[in-house]
Amino acid sequence: MEVFTEEKFCKYCGEKLVISLEEGLECSECNSNVHVKCLRRGSAPGCLYGDLFFSFTCQECSPDNTEVFSRIKLSWLQAVALVLYHLQTKCPHLASKGFFHWRQHIGKYIETHWEILFSRETKRKKQWTGMVTGTLSRYSDYIFLSGKAALNKPATWTLMYPKLTPYAISCLYSVMIIEKQEMKNKQQTLIPDADLFRVTVRKYISHKDCLEVITDSQIFSGPKKRAFKKVQKIREIQNAKHKIRRRNIVPHISEKKIEEPKSESISSDEQPTTSSSDFLDNPQNLDKDVKEELLELDPKYHFNTCFINYSKMKGISLYTKLMGGLEPEPILSPYSGIQLKPYIRRDTETFPPWLKLMAEIQIVANEKNRNYVLPPRGPVDYKYVQPEHIPAINSLCNHFFWPGIDMTEALQYPDFSCVALYKRLVVGFAFVVPDITYTENYISFMFTRPHWRNCGIGSFMLYHLIQTSQGKDITLHVSMNNPALCLYEKFGFEIEKVQLNFYDKYVRKDVNDSKDAFFCRLER
Repeated sequence: MEVFTEEKFCKYCGEKLVISLEEGLECSECNSNVHVKCLRRGSAPGCLYGDLFFSFTCQECSPDNTEVFSRIKLSWLQAVALVLYHLQTKCPHLASKGFFHWRQHIGKYIETHWEILFSRETKRKKQWTGMVTGTLSRYSDYIFLSGKAALNKPATWTLMYPKLTPYAISCLYSVMIIEKQEMKNKQQTLIPDADLFRVTVRKYISHKDCLEVITDSQIFSGPKKRAFKKVQKIREIQNAKHKIRRRNIVPHISEKKIEEPKSESISSDEQPTTSSSDFLDNPQNLDKDVKEELLELDPKYHFNTCFINYSKMKGISLYTKLMGGLEPEPILSPYSGIQLKPYIRRDTETFPPWLKLMAEIQIVANEKNRNYVLPPRGPVDYKYVQPEHIPAINSLCNHFFWPGIDMTEALQYPDFSCVALYKRLVVGFAFVVPDITYTENYISFMFTRPHWRNCGIGSFMLYHLIQTSQGKDITLHVSMNNPALCLYEKFGFEIEKVQLNFYDKYVRKDVNDSKDAFFCRLER
């Protein structure tokens, strides 16, 4: 209860800490608190948004004058709530109306980031997925909400209080258990956990935004509810027409004309009454907000969520929406204000090792089929970074570099970026931070997937970045045992100095990469 009643202030900035809004970590040595935004490293370690489950030692109390973090043992309630909160904040495009599938999204994320969530000493049991489903079901009345009743989609879940952070949920649950134990000791009538948790939330959380609860009736409220009703009415008419057509096809049916069912108008206080048949025959009668909701609710408009902005375009065939192939448009750069071309380059000749391996597997698997023809491979496309690329790029950065990387900032200057794509798979990326000084740009990240290397992808991305920085020096840091140093030297980069322990704060101890780095410069 001290978490909510005691006022805490940041040791660095002196401002007040507010749970679920301005949270922080408490130093284990001096018991002072530090905002997450005020940490010297910029954020807590790990790649999960809202992750505060660390034992923390501030910079002044640390013997080596650096902030120290160590993961505390997470319960399954904390782990599942943390993953759900991260997904709804950072990956909302994966959800269906805000609900995530327990196996495809929650379970897969826990499996991929097991070492980040749990320590290496924690063994992964064979039936660990049962703990995920058990946790979701056990706390389904007051912490998690099932999508079965709301969307008729079983095995999908979301947070009951989407604004509450995982740390706040954990603290509130602990307070609820303490109050329940006190009621037992006083021999009072026990309140159900769901009601007791709601009372605890309203007792200790003062800001109204965090008190909003997702209920079945609120998922389709306001314009969404009206649009949903209209879609239901339209589908009823379509089903009725389909039945009529089937009756006319079947022989020995009376030739008497069957009248189509008349649809009743849906009245609303805010909108004039209009029949559903009018919406079916003339979609232009729809209001703008209702039309957008119809596009979201109608299954035929739902396809690859990476291109959700394109899904609402009119005049596109269903096949194109399902399979992709939309013609890209020029990109307006917020940095320079110029129109960037949809493609930097389309390479149809490069044959990476991974595609060679896949082609060999297809040939061997179909060697008995004499008529089998190997399908043509797609081109390797080089594009400027776009919002749909960021989730994949962040995942690759957190896996191959270090946790906590977020490349959303690169969207501010897409001119100085290059993303290599094979169809919709991000196989490489490179970014330059412009204007580090008046005469210098800095290459922050450059990466190619392991099985897509040694075929010229990295060389072209580096060449493009050099071309975008005409008239300015380009600098970068590279690990001393990184073979990419040969590529940089090939393009004229020279080692200017050696910086010891440059990657000490980022590279994990179990990784063999050197923590020392070369500082290289390409003079122009």
